Amino acid sequence: MLLGLRIIGLNGFPRAYEVTVNREVVFLAMLLSIAVGTLAGLLPFIGFLKGGFNSVLKDDERIGTVGKRARHLRQGLVVAQIGFAFSLLMGAGLLLASFRQLLRVNPGFRTDGIVTASISAPEKKYPDSFQLKSLMNRSLNTIRQIPGVLSAGATTTIPFNGNYDDSVILAEGYVMRPGESVISPLRIVATPGYLETMNISLVRGRYFQESDDQNSPPVVIVDEKLARRFWPNRDPIGQRMYEPNPNNLMKTDEHTRWFRVVGLVRSVRLEDLSGKGNPEGMYYFPYSQDATNTYTFAIRSAGDGAAMVSVIRAKMAEVDPELALFDVRTMAERTELSLSSRQTSMLVASAFGILALFIAAIGIFGVLAYLVTERRREIGIRMALGSTRNGVVRLVLWEGLVLVGMGLTLGIAGSVALRAVVSSEIYGIGALDPLVIGSVAVLLGPVALAACVVPARRAAKVDPAMVLSEQ
Repeated sequence: MLLGLRIIGLNGFPRAYEVTVNREVVFLAMLLSIAVGTLAGLLPFIGFLKGGFNSVLKDDERIGTVGKRARHLRQGLVVAQIGFAFSLLMGAGLLLASFRQLLRVNPGFRTDGIVTASISAPEKKYPDSFQLKSLMNRSLNTIRQIPGVLSAGATTTIPFNGNYDDSVILAEGYVMRPGESVISPLRIVATPGYLETMNISLVRGRYFQESDDQNSPPVVIVDEKLARRFWPNRDPIGQRMYEPNPNNLMKTDEHTRWFRVVGLVRSVRLEDLSGKGNPEGMYYFPYSQDATNTYTFAIRSAGDGAAMVSVIRAKMAEVDPELALFDVRTMAERTELSLSSRQTSMLVASAFGILALFIAAIGIFGVLAYLVTERRREIGIRMALGSTRNGVVRLVLWEGLVLVGMGLTLGIAGSVALRAVVSSEIYGIGALDPLVIGSVAVLLGPVALAACVVPARRAAKVDPAMVLSEQ
């Protein structure tokens, strides 16, 4: 079972390694199974006790037709099964279509040929920014000299790593509108070479340079989304920004630290491919002006980046043998992991949808087969009075198709009711996408029709003479 969960991607969920099958889980599963089995067995018995023998004898007449109440109950269950199957398949179809849309998304950065590795410098050994910057320079110089490495950089926030930092920042002269929320975009610290390595396109201005250090004026790079927020229809290059005082956001004084915008870059999908995680945009500070202990390298190579991991580890050990690389992944792996929860939801919904479709097909077949058995005498009489075998087939098929039509109607109604729930989980399509609805109907229709055909053909084989001679 654990292997199955790993195959469908549940091990990609946060803290999934802590989930185990213990005695409480097994006991709860057994208890629920016993309760459902007992309830399923008691319901018919309760109905029998409530109605008594007289009710049974009145419902089951001499010609062998089943009681109307029991028939309607079975038909209602089949309709519910079809509706439930349609809703589940609809959800699975939406998740599949959404997943395909996400695979086509351009994240705004390079994913091929990039390997990433994180490092955390101990504060006791690297207590100040000078030592941290020295470590960074030595590390990047060493990595860039590895044969096959085309470029390298480092950042505090690599895409799809689950560790993001947002911070309030304002533009000079910006006036917040009444009722407007505080603008809190994602805050990223990066070294020269990082944006180039990740191929994050420069729209205007320049990337960070080695000269952007503590001895030079503070600078910042913004993305297009944040620039549109602060300077609509204006060039952001040369504008000034500041991180406000929490006690008075709009106040600036002689202690305010100003940052000059030197670059404008394309917006990227940092938290996931849907882009829902960073509605305010993001801004970048140079590492030399805001050094931190924990950061991630982005290394672009000419060949397989994953094959270079051992070389990178060995070279970093030469820089400082006490430092260990962790969270070593290629960007392709990070992208795949960012989709794991959606992929798992899609696979689970598909599995339940297929199971519900199978149960609905069995229900249609069972109800029609039972009705044919109960109505053998009626069918024999119809055929003796002149009804053809094709007419009998059409009669049974019509009953089955009516149930299917009612179930589809119920399923569409259920999908409409659930669209508010699924809308937050899908991307690039509507919650009632016509193509998905049509695809589910095309899948469900033939299966339901096949379940109707077998009982209908069996009804056509009834021998009138044999049935009428039965006592």
